[in-house]
Amino acid sequence: MALAGIKVERTSRGVPKFVTIDLRKHADFIPFLKEKGVELEEPVKWTAKMKKSFAQAKNGDWAEGDVNNFWDV
Repeated sequence: MALAGIKVERTSRGVPKFVTIDLRKHADFIPFLKEKGVELEEPVKWTAKMKKSFAQAKNGDWAEGDVNNFWDV
């Protein structure tokens, strides 16, 4: 019996190997996956400029901005 949104892939011998689940149709699987440690959110991709800024802030190489003098950095 096939369920909509769930696909079982089998080996050439017919042994189930992979299962593909459409999480839009079966959202009740999401808490189970999170419990097992699956990360569903995509990690942030930091650019070289962002990494450099983080390194500068870590080294104390930053200055606090002033809203009143925003253009005079």
